[in-house]
This record gives sequence, structure tokens and C-alpha cells, in this order.
Amino acid sequence: MTEIIVIYLAAGVFSGFVSGLFGVGGAFALAPALIITLTIQGVADVHIMHLTIATSLATQVITAILTTYLRHRAGDLLLPLIWRLAPFVAVGALIGAAIGDALPGIVLKLMFIGFVAISIARALILQHRRIAVGTNRDPSVARGPAVWFFATLSGMSGGVLGPGPAILLAPQLRRLDFAMPVIAAANAFLAGLVGVMAVGGYIVGGLNEIGLPAHSLGYLFLPGFAALTLGALAGSPMGIRFSHRVHDRTQAWLFIGYLSIVLIIMVSHTI
Repeated sequence: MTEIIVIYLAAGVFSGFVSGLFGVGGAFALAPALIITLTIQGVADVHIMHLTIATSLATQVITAILTTYLRHRAGDLLLPLIWRLAPFVAVGALIGAAIGDALPGIVLKLMFIGFVAISIARALILQHRRIAVGTNRDPSVARGPAVWFFATLSGMSGGVLGPGPAILLAPQLRRLDFAMPVIAAANAFLAGLVGVMAVGGYIVGGLNEIGLPAHSLGYLFLPGFAALTLGALAGSPMGIRFSHRVHDRTQAWLFIGYLSIVLIIMVSHTI
């Protein structure tokens, strides 16, 4: 049991760090740790992905609140940009939570893997376009069908799979020449919004399920949530400080590296 707690705390610190650094919400970082530990605890495979997503989303809410506050204090938060995106993300999250509760665990796992792989490909394509990134602070440019589509889709993917909106929205906002700290601030806020909108659906959807581990509230695994949150609260400020010390383009490459690590872990556990 001690080793499981250590895994949760370490994963929480890493999740908080990447949440602070990229604004991703940290769910991708939490997923491998939860899948591994829940498997060790003997939880039925049919429930593991639902527990993983619900617990990741709940932890994401806490880290997003802290990260948003710290980003605001650092001057990175553009509230007009957030108000333009939030309605689409919120609607998408509600739709995604309903879809996620209805899908089998293995389907969620395969969707998760495919989603990460596509996200890596999109980020690599954007990097090689050599767009001058980092000068824009005008939120009015975040408009039009493409932005609205990806905002809605990012909310849906967050509700279904757990990742914050950063995975889909970050490339779009980079294309509009926003700096990575500004993008991370917006995505941190939106990640919290996705968590709030979606986690309730997983709690309600799991209330009548049989075979869930002890101390679960629906699909929310409370011991994991507590330990992961403690670690994440410690890691988030470190990620924000680090983000202001590295070059914008370097930070984008680190984002791709982070996604690649998650993809390798998920594929190795699925095969």
C-alpha cells in the first residue's frame, strides 16, 4: 500500500508540474499511474478507465484552480480570451461526459491512445511551419468556425478521455501567435471548467456499478484523488516558474516530448 501512495504522490507532482508548465490539466500524466495502481489493487479491467478518467478530472479541477490563480498573478491570464472559448468548451464537456459513461473501458483506452498520437502529429506539423509565436495579446483574433470547432471538440475530448483543452486548443492558439504562457493560462482555466462539467457525470454514472474499489464515489476513487491532489498542488508552482525560464519554442518541444512519454506508457500497458 505504501508503494501505491508513493506512486500517486509522485504522479501528482509530475501532473502539477506539467499542468503549470503547459496548462494541460494534468490528466494525461495521471492516467498511466492510475491504470497501473488500480491494476495492482485488483480492480476489474472493465472499470479501470472510467475510474482513471473520473479521478483525473477531479484532480484536474484542483490543479487548474491553483494554476489559474498563479498564472493570473504572473500576468499571463487573458480573461477576454477565456470568455470567447469557455461556452464552447463547457457544452463540449457535457456531451463528452455523457458519451464517456456509455463506452466500454477498452474503447476508452484505444480512443485515449489514438487521441494522444494525433495530438503529437498536429504539434509536430505546427512546429515545422516555423510560425513566429509569442507576440499576440489581442483576444479578438480567437474567432471563427475553426476556433469554435476546436474549442467544442476539446471540451468533448476532455469529458470523454480526461485531458484538458490544451491538447487541441494549444496548436490553434499558437497559430494565432499567442505566447505559450498565455496559452497555458487560458488552458488551465478551461481544464478546470471541463473537470467541473464532466466529473459529476462520471460520479452519477458509477453509483450503481458493482465491483468498484472501496472508498469510491461513483467512478471517483477518493484515496487516489486525495494523494494525487497533494502531489499536484506541490508540482504546479514549479511548472509555472519553469515556463518563464525557457524559450517559447523549447517549451513547445517539451510539450511534444510529454505527450510522447504518455503515449509510450499507454501503448505498453495496452498491448
